Amino acid sequence: MLKRPYLVMFSMIMMTQPMPFTEALDCRIGEYEVDGRCCPSCHAGYRVRDTCNTITNTFCLACKTGTYTPHPNGLKECLQCKDCDPGSGFVTRRECLTISNTVCGCFPAHICVIMKGDDCELCEPHRVCPPGQYVKSQGTERSNTICEKCQAGTFSPNGTLGQCLPWTNCTAQGLLEEKPGTDTTDALCLPGRNPQLRLIRISFIVVSVFITVITFILCALYIRKKKPLKSDLENASNLHPAVHLLCISAADKEGSETTQKGELLPLKEKMFKIQDNQEP
Repeated sequence: MLKRPYLVMFSMIMMTQPMPFTEALDCRIGEYEVDGRCCPSCHAGYRVRDTCNTITNTFCLACKTGTYTPHPNGLKECLQCKDCDPGSGFVTRRECLTISNTVCGCFPAHICVIMKGDDCELCEPHRVCPPGQYVKSQGTERSNTICEKCQAGTFSPNGTLGQCLPWTNCTAQGLLEEKPGTDTTDALCLPGRNPQLRLIRISFIVVSVFITVITFILCALYIRKKKPLKSDLENASNLHPAVHLLCISAADKEGSETTQKGELLPLKEKMFKIQDNQEP
């Protein structure tokens, strides 16, 4: 039996001995390392069922539906295909194959925030323009919506319009403006008449009546002085239609008065004759 001092010395010598070093295998292209040896890889679309040994090569199985392997590999299980969830704003661009994963895009009215190649990994809804703004540029899968403020005199009630709407012109419609418009609301008009427009209409009527009266008086004076025949007035073509009618009306009135006077004169003469005959 070794004595204790010799036992301690033997332990120290064993601890200082170099440990064996295993170098990593440098497998060739189309091989993978397993258990200290290089085995042939399975092709894309396949997985490893049994690894190789000194007698047999790697035994591969095709990936099932819903799984895939995109490259030559030594995987024991195929990779799970990606699901393009509509609830997250995704839409399937290309279905999953045994050699490639599903390719997702964004649902309409969404923008892809994280893009890898032709596959989108994160979709977000387009920007929504607030009231008082309009949609200057509609968003796409690669760009967001651009909003612009309404200019003075226009409004946008919900921010979804392609252009802002002009305020209602109450004065042009003969109405009163109770409340001016803002960038989100239209001008509010009262159903009552506009005093300014009413004044203009009254002035027009007064002027029209005045012109009519003056024209009628001038026609009457002309007829009394010149005494033209009614046929001459009717054939006059250089008069305004309204003046023409007024002059004919005045001529009719003048003729009527003359006729009445002519009828009264013989009646007076008869009365005087009757009185003369009755005297003794």
